[in-house]
Amino acid sequence: MRYSRYMIFLYAAMLGVPLLLYIRIVSSIYGLAFLSSVLLAAAGAGLVIFGIIGFDEVYAHKGSSAASIAVVPDAQRPVKHMNRAAVHGAEGSRTVAFRIRRFDAESGSLSWRSYMLEADRLTTVLGALVELREKQDPTLSMRYSCRMGICGSCGMVINGKPSLACETNVFDSMTGGEVAVEPMYGHPLLKGLVTDFDDFFEKHISVNPWIYRKGGGKFNSDKVFGQSREQTDRFLPYSYCIMCGLCQDACPVANANPDFLGPQALSQVYRYHADSRDQRGDARIFDVDTANGVWGCEFAGACSKVCPKGVDPAAAIQLLKGELFNTVAEC
Repeated sequence: MRYSRYMIFLYAAMLGVPLLLYIRIVSSIYGLAFLSSVLLAAAGAGLVIFGIIGFDEVYAHKGSSAASIAVVPDAQRPVKHMNRAAVHGAEGSRTVAFRIRRFDAESGSLSWRSYMLEADRLTTVLGALVELREKQDPTLSMRYSCRMGICGSCGMVINGKPSLACETNVFDSMTGGEVAVEPMYGHPLLKGLVTDFDDFFEKHISVNPWIYRKGGGKFNSDKVFGQSREQTDRFLPYSYCIMCGLCQDACPVANANPDFLGPQALSQVYRYHADSRDQRGDARIFDVDTANGVWGCEFAGACSKVCPKGVDPAAAIQLLKGELFNTVAEC
């Protein structure tokens, strides 16, 4: 590998500094101040020469200096400077079979369609669906927005598991060499892979998911209400919900009983009940003290397993049951 003169002098200077410092210390110990001064003057002169050569190398002869620096092969360049094709190459791609179950709004029926698509090791299911729609089937319908696991819009069933398509890798999710995609089971169907979330959002709103203050209704204040670490830890794990609906879709009770409030809404009841800033009191948990509220949960735990943000709705519901038991016992 060839180096420019600039780099050679740079390495020399870096290696010489510790040596000069060592000689300076030894000279001072033995009283050789004159010798130390001479060495430092020589070092200063060397640095000046280094600066002049470096300036000449970088600015005065841009054309010739560029030719003197070895070209780094593409294979040694950082990945961030390479395009997708260069990173993966032909050996990193393969043809993947997609089976997509789509809802036809006109006929009111579900049907399977098969596709073949070239994918690489970084292709997500959402990316594959978008490419299928753009290149093979413009009638393919799905909902998505941020494409980075924040909005929760691209929820669907992938190989039998409710998942966010933008966070699901094609290769990791394949079963038997194919990827099966379906609309979510626990929500009414609209078109293609798109489902209706009106009932889901109505259940969320019905539990009053906001902080209440006495005399003020909804929390609305310019005052800062401080909290300790312990107070924050009580509700913070349940505040990461992005309302993707996957927990509702995975819940066997919600799928069998449309009147069941569902794990998402119930986990938010506990989130606000556990918040020290909230002053709604026990009224919040008494609202869900029903057969279709907390007591409808059979603790299957599927809701917590599919949550993409690590929220544990199953635990929140059990904590709500505990809060109700304690409240009744104190009465």
